[in-house]
Amino acid sequence: MIPGVPLVLSPSDIDYWFNLGQSLTAGPRVHRPSPFSALLAAGMRSTAGEVVVDAGCGAGLVTVAALMSGADHVIAQDFDPDCLTDTAANVERLLGRGARTRLTLWEADWRQLGPMRADLLAVNPPQRPTALLPDVSADVRHLHEGGGDDGFDALRLVLAHAAAGRVHTTAAAVLDLPAAQDGLCGTTWHRPSIVAQAELPLDRAWQLLVPGLVGRVDVWQFVRR
Repeated sequence: MIPGVPLVLSPSDIDYWFNLGQSLTAGPRVHRPSPFSALLAAGMRSTAGEVVVDAGCGAGLVTVAALMSGADHVIAQDFDPDCLTDTAANVERLLGRGARTRLTLWEADWRQLGPMRADLLAVNPPQRPTALLPDVSADVRHLHEGGGDDGFDALRLVLAHAAAGRVHTTAAAVLDLPAAQDGLCGTTWHRPSIVAQAELPLDRAWQLLVPGLVGRVDVWQFVRR
């Protein structure tokens, strides 16, 4: 990847990680990885020698990607203990017991990210603006709440509490992150850059903003000042 130029991921790149995500063990309360999570995993380049936090790990797709890309250690964080159990099982099944020794499970919410010192924190935060939530199925709405009016409230929470040197986050391009970035960065983070992107199918709840339900999604990188 050329510095400063986003990595444009192909459908086959995304399909590999999305299909892997669908094969993961995921209990009835555990969110199975979405195309956004597949993008975050596909955009994970070499993490050799690094500690990585998978914030909101779900079934553990991004944890698997970080370990496969060479991370010395991954901290899988989620507030739901079922997610942590499934993530550990998926790591051991796919990558073996050696990889499991490079994994720490952390039951916490995003207000408790401070002790998780790391080189990189990767997150696919809830980002559907409040106006879209009525079109989200009631049984999964709790997984998508928290974006606020502009879609970035969950990301604000992560950036306010993260202790990592870098943060990678997905963001649908239809959302105006450049307009929000000053408030997101404050005095802690440099202005973000796009490190990866892809055209992805979007859930029907996005129809109000993206009528065709296919749109660009970016992985933004925030670097600590």
